[in-house]
Amino acid sequence: MDQRNYFMRPIILLGLAIIFCGCSSPSIRVSRSPGVLPQQIKKIALLPSGGVLADAIGVELLRHGYEIIDTATITSMMARWNLTELELVEPQNIRKLADKNIDTILLVKAVAGYDNRPESASVKLVSTTSGQVIIGATWQNGKGGSRGSPADGIMRVNLSDAAQQIAEGIGRNL
Repeated sequence: MDQRNYFMRPIILLGLAIIFCGCSSPSIRVSRSPGVLPQQIKKIALLPSGGVLADAIGVELLRHGYEIIDTATITSMMARWNLTELELVEPQNIRKLADKNIDTILLVKAVAGYDNRPESASVKLVSTTSGQVIIGATWQNGKGGSRGSPADGIMRVNLSDAAQQIAEGIGRNL
């Protein structure tokens, strides 16, 4: 029995090495505008086009102490002002959010993967006073083995984990 275990360990280790060869865990890159922040960030508005990932990032940013203005509130403001989302982010209109004491808007664009987990995301935090991008982040889900393989399933994270990683990256840079 001991001799069998002696030979099985290297085989198991070799199998694990083959499974995880070419694997990568989720990654995030965050860039911050040079210099100091234009103002202290307290309130962050979520734009409706960010979808469920933006909502999840907003929930995670709450844990970092930021006040989050949800998509329903922003949609209501856009309707009152007769603006589309594209018009809202124009310099002359973004000031309307600053007048409501909203410091930044969170723009999120995400791509869903084959397994309905997020594949990648691009995130920008834009100042409502200057219209400048304060922080930009790109996030990529993990990969392992061939698409849909058990190793791939192990390396890929779900929506809430992706949101947590993105919020942590943004929070560290604010």
